[in-house]
Amino acid sequence: MNSTSIIPARYIPTGVHRFEGNPFIEAMPPLEKTKQDFLTNLAHYPPSPTAPVRRAGEVVRMMELSTVGDIVIPFPEYQKAGLALATIMRESYVARNPLTILDRQRRHAIATQGEDGLPFPKDWRSSAKGHFMMAVSGMGKTTFALSFLLRYPQVIRHEGYQGHHLTCHQILYLVLRVPHDATLRSLCIQFFEEIDRLLGTNYIRQARSLRQIAPMVQLMNQVATACSLGFLVVDEVQNLRGARSGYAELMLNLFSEIIERLGISLLLLATPAVQSVLEGSVRNARKLASYGETVLRPMAKDDPQWENFCDVYWDYTYVKKKGRLDKAVRDAWHKASAGNTAFAVLAFMLSQRNEIGGREMIDVAAFERTMATDMAFLQPAIQALRSGNPDKLRLFDDLIFSPRYRALRTLLGAHDHLPDASSYEEFDNSDDIPVTKLHARAKASRKPSLTAPSQAFEPPMEDPLSI
Repeated sequence: MNSTSIIPARYIPTGVHRFEGNPFIEAMPPLEKTKQDFLTNLAHYPPSPTAPVRRAGEVVRMMELSTVGDIVIPFPEYQKAGLALATIMRESYVARNPLTILDRQRRHAIATQGEDGLPFPKDWRSSAKGHFMMAVSGMGKTTFALSFLLRYPQVIRHEGYQGHHLTCHQILYLVLRVPHDATLRSLCIQFFEEIDRLLGTNYIRQARSLRQIAPMVQLMNQVATACSLGFLVVDEVQNLRGARSGYAELMLNLFSEIIERLGISLLLLATPAVQSVLEGSVRNARKLASYGETVLRPMAKDDPQWENFCDVYWDYTYVKKKGRLDKAVRDAWHKASAGNTAFAVLAFMLSQRNEIGGREMIDVAAFERTMATDMAFLQPAIQALRSGNPDKLRLFDDLIFSPRYRALRTLLGAHDHLPDASSYEEFDNSDDIPVTKLHARAKASRKPSLTAPSQAFEPPMEDPLSI
């Protein structure tokens, strides 16, 4: 039916009182025993080359060199982020226990849009949270998120829980990217394509038949609720800066509604270039970082983390003369990368590729040659990072954390009150209406319930409980 395995639910008590009796949480993998386990589980060290491998032919070794790209070093910041994600994935389901009457009412109200007279329950409050991960390009945001999610099955099938009737599919997580055009329509289409890939459904056809964005967003809400989506990773959030005037705010509003209205936790990944978007939306920024923020920064030359990075990768040398990793080599390596993870890996791989079949050694000269040739096009960005000069860094707005953004973050609390649910009328045909009307509509759209679609369609009606 799809490329992803659907795992039958196996319920394991977590030992956490607030998670007891919740099948969606107990069907997830067991919790880590210690904080250190978050780092251990993320690490991936493929077999390093042996002496016979280093004596192999040139082409063979150049092919083996791709192994370097498979290494995952769990940086200390990953521990904080891993604990945050493990928490908010489960917290998402605390208020959405499918065995409770309140959650049944919520699901039914979203599925029918209140057409049968059952309103969205006023007493329901989302337990979902948002976490922001910010880093310059190449520091491992996406690598961390995907490595973390490898521990979790993406789709779980429920057939009953402790004598209770429970028949449904649970999608634990989805990974989406803010499209380059930063439109809601593109993001929604991406969502339906992922759901169809996982479940073998055909929601994308139904979505494409909708000519306005409001009913498409409502369909997205219904599908996310029907498949009990728990966690959403949204990558490349900095693309919102390229949105047409006013539309970035609308997508941030949607993210906030996903947390508050649908009860789905979010992890947002972005470069500091997103700061220009967040600075204009403090209300949304507080919600989207309600469970904190993780910042990954380039490694300093004298940082023990840099030394550990070099030590790990040095074991993956495929040249015949492995050589000694001394301070001069470390410093040349850092000069070629400015401590940026992706640049450092690239410099190491390219230097080896250049030396295989030649000098067969990695030293200061090897890194200098790579800087001057293969990585010449990256030197302006690397030099900007290395210099720390604000004038140079302004030329690379995705490589800088501005003082204005730091000041903004100090104003953001860890938790925020939950306002009344908002209408999605503000998204109605938002890609096609003038900006002035868009702002007026957004301002006037604070209503207690979702707006009915402007055209009829058949909503997904999968119900985890037949009542």
